[in-house]
Amino acid sequence: MAGDGPVTAGIRVVQVSREEKETVGDLATQLGGVSTGTDVERYVLRAQILGAGLPGAIRAALLRFRHDGDRRGGLLLRGLPIGDVPPTPSEADLGVGLHLPAAGTLSLIVGVLGEQFGFLPELSGQIVQDILPVEGFEDTQHSISSRALLELHCETAFAEERADFVGLFCLRSDAGREAATLISPAHEALARLAPATVDLLRTPRFVTTVDGSFLRGSALPGPVIVGPISILSGSEDHPRLRCDFAETRGIDAQAQQAVLALHEAADACARKVRLLPGDLLMVDNHSAFHGRTPFARRGDGQDRWLLRTFVTRDLAKSIASRTGACRIVDIDYRKLNTTAAHSC
Repeated sequence: MAGDGPVTAGIRVVQVSREEKETVGDLATQLGGVSTGTDVERYVLRAQILGAGLPGAIRAALLRFRHDGDRRGGLLLRGLPIGDVPPTPSEADLGVGLHLPAAGTLSLIVGVLGEQFGFLPELSGQIVQDILPVEGFEDTQHSISSRALLELHCETAFAEERADFVGLFCLRSDAGREAATLISPAHEALARLAPATVDLLRTPRFVTTVDGSFLRGSALPGPVIVGPISILSGSEDHPRLRCDFAETRGIDAQAQQAVLALHEAADACARKVRLLPGDLLMVDNHSAFHGRTPFARRGDGQDRWLLRTFVTRDLAKSIASRTGACRIVDIDYRKLNTTAAHSC
């Protein structure tokens, strides 16, 4: 029986048994007939209906995570079925993962946590995205990089419609087992800071820029800046973060020092989680930063390959940014400059 197992690299692990893996695989097979590319609404509804048949221990762990979160910032389900995995694609925008059995497994699981959704400017709004190394992006701060350290961040910190949870489902580890997903819980990082610094993080003295992956092909002369924002909100027991250390800056020198202090603290308490095929890491996008260590891209069809999805507890909060009943946020982020404030 699956259950809350040992803590691995600071993350609570739910180990899926052989019998439970078979049950999940059977449900994913039933879901596999619906294409996420042509009928995303029907697909998600079908996943949520079938999700009622998931083993009780798995559902219980997910429901606890949805309700209470976890002070560690994440939950790791280990041993889920992935089915046949083809060679790792060379490009992330081909949508190969959408049509794999593993996408069904992912959607079944995250349907317990909430609603899958996407952003139209990123990969045309795919709700299941391929995360893999792409030639030419090795040293960038995009999810398709490899040689560069992917800095700790909250996913889409620039967006009011950002996810509550981010799912990272491993189909293939990198050959050298170099890559590790980093996760840094908010409460641990904040505990390392002076109270005055924590108080400053709660003030709207920061700006953040829109991720380059949302602006590809835009030919803009400079970054799109969003702000002013606060990096920290919520209560002392349940802090909520909004920060990407590759994109977020202080408006003034004192605010920038606070960002640097938080970055240092978050780095100091970051844990490494080396994902194996069949591992699904759910990250609480408000209570933890996540990132990734460098690794070598080989381009031989055996490169690291994850499926990623965004989940919200409340799809209605983005209704003004979606067309009709769809679950794809449609915002032209090229026009989102909300401040001319200079960042340090």
